[in-house]
Amino acid sequence: MDLDYEALLNRYALVLLDSRGFSRETYRAYVNDIRDFITFMSEHQAGIPDRRMVRSYMLRLRTRYNRTSVNRKLSAIKGFFSFVMRSTGVPMNPFGHVRSLKQRDSLPKFLSHDEMFDLIDTVDDPRDRAIIELFYSTGIRVGEAEAMKCCDVDVNKGFIMVIGKGSKQRHVPIGTRALHVIGSYLKTRGINDPIYCTEPLFLNSRGGPMRSRSIRRIVYQWSLHAALAKHVSPHVIRHTFASHMLDAGADLRSIQEMLGHVSLSTTQRYTHLSVDKLMDVYDKAHPKAKEG
Repeated sequence: MDLDYEALLNRYALVLLDSRGFSRETYRAYVNDIRDFITFMSEHQAGIPDRRMVRSYMLRLRTRYNRTSVNRKLSAIKGFFSFVMRSTGVPMNPFGHVRSLKQRDSLPKFLSHDEMFDLIDTVDDPRDRAIIELFYSTGIRVGEAEAMKCCDVDVNKGFIMVIGKGSKQRHVPIGTRALHVIGSYLKTRGINDPIYCTEPLFLNSRGGPMRSRSIRRIVYQWSLHAALAKHVSPHVIRHTFASHMLDAGADLRSIQEMLGHVSLSTTQRYTHLSVDKLMDVYDKAHPKAKEG
């Protein structure tokens, strides 16, 4: 059976937009994951992939990506072939028998206070400083920052409005320093009062809206300038925001609301970081901690 996979992907992409409620970031990732497998099939001149091809592709994924990425790609491809089955009469999902990889329990990576302040102090570009200050002050996701408009920053009330996963809106507090830095950046664009401006909050060098990939690259490049011995991404700064808030006494429910987590159990991962830090301080400070 000859199938036009590109046409099927274009139709399935509309289904993802209409029914799954994905963020822009997740939507693009799913489409790219599926397109990568279509390219793989084309390279092997396959119409409908058999088990041998599926095994070959899964082996390729496992040698190139971590478990989280492999599972996301598998979910994307499974969903696509379920759509292909419904649309074309293909009798079975070639990935239907493939199980997701078990996830290792790993704690989020984050920066210390000194590392975070060193990163911020290193940045001398107004736009890039505004990006990093925004992430650390609010803990928002990179896709949420990409989607923000100038009018989403409420300077008077000290809040920003973001659109999270599932197209859910939430209001997140933002610190005075971050507001000042963002305001300084916007003034370089001739914007004195962002509440009336519907332009994208961050623009690239060509005057277009910045995409998530560019934002990630900027954060990483400045972390190299700051000589941090860690791979820093917007998500690492998100974890840093949450762990620093918890250390300072913020309650889990408030952090959950600010991060946009659906489940409190997702936010509870940060309590492990706090407990580990507490035990480290105890072992170093208590005179009886290491006796016996």
